[in-house]
Amino acid sequence: MSDQPTPSAIVDFTDRLSYLAPYDDLRIERAQSIGVRAIQLRLGPGFPIPTDRWDPAAVAAARDLLAARNLRAESIGYYRNHLHPDPAIREAEATGLRVVFQIARAFGVSVISVFAGRDPEKSVEDNLPMFVSTWAPLADEAEALGLRIAFENCTMYRGYPIRGINMAYSPHACQMMFDALPHPALGLEFDPSHCIKQRIDPLAMLRQFGNRILHVHLKDHEILEEAVQLYGSYDTRCSRDRFPGLGQVDFRSMFRALALMGYAGNFAIEAEHDPSVETEQEVRTALRLSVAYLTTEWASVN
Repeated sequence: MSDQPTPSAIVDFTDRLSYLAPYDDLRIERAQSIGVRAIQLRLGPGFPIPTDRWDPAAVAAARDLLAARNLRAESIGYYRNHLHPDPAIREAEATGLRVVFQIARAFGVSVISVFAGRDPEKSVEDNLPMFVSTWAPLADEAEALGLRIAFENCTMYRGYPIRGINMAYSPHACQMMFDALPHPALGLEFDPSHCIKQRIDPLAMLRQFGNRILHVHLKDHEILEEAVQLYGSYDTRCSRDRFPGLGQVDFRSMFRALALMGYAGNFAIEAEHDPSVETEQEVRTALRLSVAYLTTEWASVN
């Protein structure tokens, strides 16, 4: 394939590129400043659009404001622990997700990205029965509404010994989940940074789950080898998230693999975790450079 970007490839990528953002003025202005045409709308407790109840006026106002600023929502992110050990919390999270279903339909999006959830005191295997009993009815409801649910492969590690609230963090865990519940409305939101963090080959995971990839996060990651030698690889100080192009993700090879497997979904830049970028101006500069870098990498293989 030619390494020279083609105009049609650039247009295709621009139409599919978004910025993960809650509905607030700062993030909307950032999205406008970097030239994307869409956002992945992040929802949840504490964000401007309520999810504890259906508020059509708030949704309509947000939709209209995005349109006035030449932006649209291309998908929704709702990252909660749906397998919380407390049954009351689990039920509240399911109720919130059902509100998100309504919000998604109002915005005209079909993919909702989530955490699969996890009881952190149990193994992935021991979480499987609750995973099936929780997600089977939700997947049925989503499918009936024309929606699909994408589990992000995020580690969500906390504390020591390590605990997590998302069981979909590794290829082995994801395979167990889909074997236990092979529902057509369920898939993955793939983020290569979480693979780098765990020393997993992102391309191998893509090949394994290519037909399950519903959405892609564009975030980079960097292993800090000196810190590994000092603290050990389980310590959270041994790696850090980076803006795309500043870490160890091979985005060109990832884009090539996605193109070859016929991926037709969208891409969202998730880029608010890089500790080397502090001021708002630095964030916007880094985002603009990331957009230019990612566009070039995509166009070189398409």
